[in-house]
Amino acid sequence: MNTTNAADAFVTSAPRPRSLLGRAPLLIVALILVANVWQSTDPDLWGHIRFGQEMIASRHAVSRDPYSYTAAGRPWHDHEYLSEVSLAFVYDRFGVVGLKMWKLALVSATVVLLALALAETGASVAIQMNTLAVAIAAIAPHMQFRPQLYTYALLAAMLLMLARDNYRRSGQLWAVVPLMALWANLHGGFVAGLAALFAYALVKAALEWRARRRVQIAAIAVAATLATLVTPYGVEGWRTVFTTLWTSPTFRIFADWQPLTAAFRDQWRFNHWGIAVYLCFIALVAALAAGLIARPRGGDLPLVAIALLMTAAAFKAVRNVPLAAIPCTLPVARHGMMAMAESRGKKPEPAAASHWPQWIVAGAALAMAAVAGEFSPRLPLDMPYPSGAVEFMKEHGLRGNILSAFEWGEYLIWHMGPESRVFVDSRYDMVYPIPVVLDYIAFYFSGAGGEQVLRKYPHDFALLPPAAPAARLMAKARGWGLIYRDRDSLLFARSQLPASPIQQHGKAAHVPAARYFP
Repeated sequence: MNTTNAADAFVTSAPRPRSLLGRAPLLIVALILVANVWQSTDPDLWGHIRFGQEMIASRHAVSRDPYSYTAAGRPWHDHEYLSEVSLAFVYDRFGVVGLKMWKLALVSATVVLLALALAETGASVAIQMNTLAVAIAAIAPHMQFRPQLYTYALLAAMLLMLARDNYRRSGQLWAVVPLMALWANLHGGFVAGLAALFAYALVKAALEWRARRRVQIAAIAVAATLATLVTPYGVEGWRTVFTTLWTSPTFRIFADWQPLTAAFRDQWRFNHWGIAVYLCFIALVAALAAGLIARPRGGDLPLVAIALLMTAAAFKAVRNVPLAAIPCTLPVARHGMMAMAESRGKKPEPAAASHWPQWIVAGAALAMAAVAGEFSPRLPLDMPYPSGAVEFMKEHGLRGNILSAFEWGEYLIWHMGPESRVFVDSRYDMVYPIPVVLDYIAFYFSGAGGEQVLRKYPHDFALLPPAAPAARLMAKARGWGLIYRDRDSLLFARSQLPASPIQQHGKAAHVPAARYFP
């Protein structure tokens, strides 16, 4: 028997090695700690918890916006409502520690489910471990306190089901239907799950010679699609998500919507070491390409189709890197194993996992986690927030419509709402008309029409970072005055306000900046 046939025989007939969970559990723990290393807030965290608290109190999903003055009363199709309810439930009962445990649980689920899916490829423990480690390095910065964590865990769960169906036809593919129903109520990333499912179904049906099997696969895909409509918003939830993906003007200003090449270039300018994360993802894609070239046939074409589809999405928008890294692991491990088997002409015998290296790696990961604050009861802020200006406004009873930096919107909703309302916040795709978002962009970046925005809406205050382009516009704007400033924020007020605070309060202040959530 030649080496190629030997490799084929190994792929098709050799027993699968045990999962990493059984062979190297301490290394899995280490990877979970690495994946969970991000321990600071996200700008949307305040809003997610507050919205969830309101839904728990009212006992129904939100339907109209009460937090802004530019979209007040407009329909609000909150495709993350169940995530926000879960966040609020955890925070109200267990505080910051509960939030950290919530995040750790979802990160752990993602890593464990992906490890189980890797075991289905038949790759050796060493190949599984190396592939998983590179993937975790690529996605760790995206594991933040956001509803996206549900998408990563559910995508890993779907891949486990698809891998079992592909390699051993386990008969459990129907389980993707309730999974998609749950996913659609947790996060808009369910569209990535549908894309993966349809890529799998189309390729699998094309390869399947039995008509009954083709009908079964098609029926599951259709049922899963219909299941995503079982939400409080139905078709409107879909419309909101597709607005985000294809028509949102915020692609211009959000770094995570940049193409991968642009993000790589910007990161290189900002911090050379930061590109290491992107390099890990690129290495994973390169390994996929090399494996497919070396061994194009691996009995996993439907899974390869998912990996290629998601990789294209990642190059289009860097926020999709985790959605690509997770499915890439399976064909990388599969074809890497096959190439190794062919080069050796026999089954590669993985060395027994030694406990000492596992303990060393796990210990190092534990130390890193402690330094990163994974075990701290406090949650540091991810960037400067206008805590001093907020305290100033509370102290002097200042309430009204606040034209603020976009990323501060939900911080202000938490600390100043509902008495004060915001111009725009991170719900741009769920609530705000596109003209409002375009007006914000024109104002904040001092573009054409920026001054008109000040006259177009009933603003009472403007709250901006000192370095914002709009701060220069506000300094020269007629009818406005600076009433508070510190190193993090500038607070302007209309001169026409009753009992104008411009005359009542000094402009400079020295309020200690907040360092921890909330």
